Amino acid sequence: MSELSGVPEFQTTSIAERLPSRVSDVPAGGEAAPLWLNLSASPGTSVDVASLQTLSGAGLLVGMSRLSLGDLSTFAAAHPAQIDALLSSPPASTAVTEWWSGLGAESRTTLARAVPRLVGNLDGVPARQRATANLRYLGRTLSDVRADLADATGPERTRLEGELAVLRQVKEALRPSEGGPLRSLILLDTLAGGRAAIALGDPDTADYLSYLVPGMNYGVREQLVNWATTADDLYREQAKVLARRTAHGEPRPTVATIAWIGYETPDLFSVGGLDRAEAGADFLEDSWLGVRSARGAEQPFLSVFGHSYGTTVSLTALARGSVGVDAFVMVGSPGSGIQSVAELSVAHGNVFVGEADWDPAVNSAFFGSDPGAAAYGAHTLGVDGARDRVTGKWLNGSLGHNAYFTPGSESLHNMALIGTDNAKLATNGSE
Repeated sequence: MSELSGVPEFQTTSIAERLPSRVSDVPAGGEAAPLWLNLSASPGTSVDVASLQTLSGAGLLVGMSRLSLGDLSTFAAAHPAQIDALLSSPPASTAVTEWWSGLGAESRTTLARAVPRLVGNLDGVPARQRATANLRYLGRTLSDVRADLADATGPERTRLEGELAVLRQVKEALRPSEGGPLRSLILLDTLAGGRAAIALGDPDTADYLSYLVPGMNYGVREQLVNWATTADDLYREQAKVLARRTAHGEPRPTVATIAWIGYETPDLFSVGGLDRAEAGADFLEDSWLGVRSARGAEQPFLSVFGHSYGTTVSLTALARGSVGVDAFVMVGSPGSGIQSVAELSVAHGNVFVGEADWDPAVNSAFFGSDPGAAAYGAHTLGVDGARDRVTGKWLNGSLGHNAYFTPGSESLHNMALIGTDNAKLATNGSE
């Protein structure tokens, strides 16, 4: 694993020192000191369902972890809006990680059973526990939606049918391909067309972790299965690269890829604006922060692969500077509002741009500068077809907007090299 040059150092201060200033952690009465600090400092303090109604943010997390399974289930059923608010404005992922790490096995199990949607979608909770909770949430929601559909009519029936379509797509996307890695559900939100993320491999332990961020018309309901297949193709290519680069007898490094549709992707009528890119960048930034926090001292080589409008989302997140990645690849980009690689939180300037012939998005500069221009400072990603620098095998070229991730292509092989810290072996179109 590479040293994370250019990536902000992790906070080492305690949870109590970090969070008093967070508005979401202050109780409704507006007391000077957040109540959750008192709860955390006094393990014996009594907490009941009624007292939780005055808490939010980290205070609510601490309070819920004190309840029995029955009381917690009662609270969740009676106050769903409070759970919604907690997910909408969660504590910092470092705080979530510290809170979760401090819980005993019984408390974790109780929370995952009583409030699986919360546990499954809190950035900072390890991926394995999130996946277990989200499977429970998926099963419950499928049952509830099917039952509600029996009597629904009109707009309500239309809404439920849409939600059911999202859930079915998620369930199908979780099925591993033949000989492929296990898949896990690390994000599930069924509202507004749905948000979801499928992990292939183990994000909690992988040496190399890759995010795939899609663009227009790649919503959960329509494309999650296909996007998970794309993540599977990248996973396999990365595994092949590592197998070839690992000396005989040495332990082989591990990989994980994430098919991330964690924002409401635009359609033809909304793709011209940046509002969804801004919202998507919020979610993506939080997800990276959650990974960094949950992994602690054992950081992966984190890479991001953005396609089309997904490059816009990723650029927006990386320009904010709160969290960095080790490599960033843009393919089919419609332009960048950021003017150069120097403005991005990417280690060692490891930014690559692929632009295929007959791709109408590239060179359009629709959202700003062409990231493939020399002045931008990115490396060129070979996509036209070339021979593998190691084996001499021919790698196919990509044409148009949607062929960058095709197995057997120069483009996908280069992405696998970059995502496993072997960028020096990637082709750049000049060979």
